[in-house]
Amino acid sequence: MIANFISIPVMLLLSVLQTTTISRIALINGSADIILIAVACWGVKEKGYNAFVWALVGGLVVALNTAMPFYIPILSYFFVAILAKLLFGRIWQSPILMLIVVVFVGTLFQHLLSIFYLQVNGVNAGLINSMQNITLPSLLLNLFFIFPMYVIISDVRQWVLPGEDYE
Repeated sequence: MIANFISIPVMLLLSVLQTTTISRIALINGSADIILIAVACWGVKEKGYNAFVWALVGGLVVALNTAMPFYIPILSYFFVAILAKLLFGRIWQSPILMLIVVVFVGTLFQHLLSIFYLQVNGVNAGLINSMQNITLPSLLLNLFFIFPMYVIISDVRQWVLPGEDYE
C-alpha cells in the first residue's frame, strides 16, 4: 500500500526534473521521458499491480504539463505497465533486458499515438519526418537514461518494500 502512496511524490519530483532539466537535454527535436522509464522500471520489478497506480499517477502528472489531451499520456503509461506486466519474468529472468524492450516499445507506442492524434486533428505532422526527428532521438535518450533510472527506482523500491526483492 505504501508503494502506491510513494508514487505521488516520486512522480511529482520526476515531473519537475523532466520539465526543468531533462527536457533541456535534446537530441535533434527529441527528449527523454523519465516518467515513462520510471513506470517501466517499477513494472519490471513488480509482481503485483502497483505499476498500474504508478502509470495512472505518472499519466495524470504529465497530463498537467502537456498540451496533449489528458488521455494520451495515461494510455501511454498504462500500455507500458501492461507490457511490463505481460513480460514479467519471461525474458530470461533478466529485468534489464526486459526493461530495454518495454521502454523501446513503450516509446514507439507513445509517439505513434501522439502522431496519430495530431494527424486526426489536422496538424501536419508527417509520420516519417516525426519518426526521424522526434521519435528516434527520444528513443535513444530514453535508452540512455534507463540504467540511472533503474538504479534509482530499485533503491526507492527497496526502501519502500524492504525484503520483497523478487530477483
